[in-house]
Amino acid sequence: MSKIAPVSTKQHIRASFRDATYTSLNIGMAESYFCAFMLALGISEVISGLGTVIPQFIGVLFQLFSIRSFFRRYSLKNRLLLFLTVQALSMIPLILIGWFKINSAIIVIGVLGIYWASLLSLNPPWNRLIGHTVPQKFRIRFFSIRSQFGQSSVFLGLITSGLLLYWAKDKGQELQVFVGIFIAGFILKCFSWYEVKRNHNDYDLAPGSEHRVPFREFIKNISKTDQGKLILFLFFFYITVHFSAPYFNPYMLGKLKFNYLEYMIVTSIAYFGRVFAFRILQKRAKSRHINKILILSTIGIATSPLWWSLTQNFWLIVTIEFLSGCYWAGFELSTILLYFQKIDDRERTSIITYITFLNTTGMVTGSLLGAWFMKNLPASWDHYLILFATSTFLRIMVIIFAPHVNFIGRIPKILNFTRAPEIFNSFNSITRLYLGKEKKKSQEEKK
Repeated sequence: MSKIAPVSTKQHIRASFRDATYTSLNIGMAESYFCAFMLALGISEVISGLGTVIPQFIGVLFQLFSIRSFFRRYSLKNRLLLFLTVQALSMIPLILIGWFKINSAIIVIGVLGIYWASLLSLNPPWNRLIGHTVPQKFRIRFFSIRSQFGQSSVFLGLITSGLLLYWAKDKGQELQVFVGIFIAGFILKCFSWYEVKRNHNDYDLAPGSEHRVPFREFIKNISKTDQGKLILFLFFFYITVHFSAPYFNPYMLGKLKFNYLEYMIVTSIAYFGRVFAFRILQKRAKSRHINKILILSTIGIATSPLWWSLTQNFWLIVTIEFLSGCYWAGFELSTILLYFQKIDDRERTSIITYITFLNTTGMVTGSLLGAWFMKNLPASWDHYLILFATSTFLRIMVIIFAPHVNFIGRIPKILNFTRAPEIFNSFNSITRLYLGKEKKKSQEEKK
């Protein structure tokens, strides 16, 4: 029985770029339209909004389990293959739900919970695999180019599904299009599985290379550092944000009656806002500005629901969402830099998993509170207007308690927003990635 030849770094990185394309196409085509799928099945607007958040909470609960010793017995590659298999198979029930028009919210949320459980569980082993296979000297360029492939693919997926659903709406064939979208998602997941199977080496974690921090210890020490105080602030801020955020898509599709073309434009423009702002921040922002960027971006995010409630004009909403994307770019950049700057590499998997758990818990808590709030409002009131105004007030109240955290270091020149579309220079950049012998810096630079 012949041994399989080890995969070279070049093969691994090329496979990672292809995997980024398949994964991001699925995000744009299928994942971004899960809420619209539930509405098309006839599920209520409030439940459809919750259907985008509760499955993520199910997923993050399973992610906590996926970093335990039971899974760490297996190699990184085998863990990736397992979770990719589950994620691909979760598309089959969605296909059947669309085909037979099953409008049970419990069933749909349960299937999406399996989808998110496998998706979130992929992250820890994938990050460790990249650490083994991509040399540190190539990582910044690797992530930058890989994210460009991902951004382009998300944007292409958003447009494809948006146009197909816009065409199918008048003909009453929305669910048939959703079935086709999920079939495409299943095929894309199979392609990702193939790339991992054929083009990645099988790595076992060396003893002591990964230290799992107990969750009790993480919670016990969370208020003793500036980073821990920031994590607590973000937990409460996510509660107030998701008090209204999950219901913006049902608001557009349900109350405002946006067609799928308009919905696609509003969704896409937010991604463009992120890319636009992030490019500016990368070039102009200094280390001393990071805390100010966090405060200003949270204020911008806090006021967004207020503007939603003041207008129903399509182009004004597009403008608001573009600005909202800019605010979220500043928010994500500042938070990533601030609370990850002092994490030990051996503890990174555990800490990131716990932070994700707290953020997702905040999202679910806020979403449930928002649903309860809307349900208990008088029927004669404008539920969405009151919801958005209340959310704005709550967000501003939380911002008052935002901690001050100094960022020590240089801002890395890397764009890693895999869900933000960028359609320019994506494929030309690959020609500038050299994986042969590293070119030595000139002696003049050293002098």
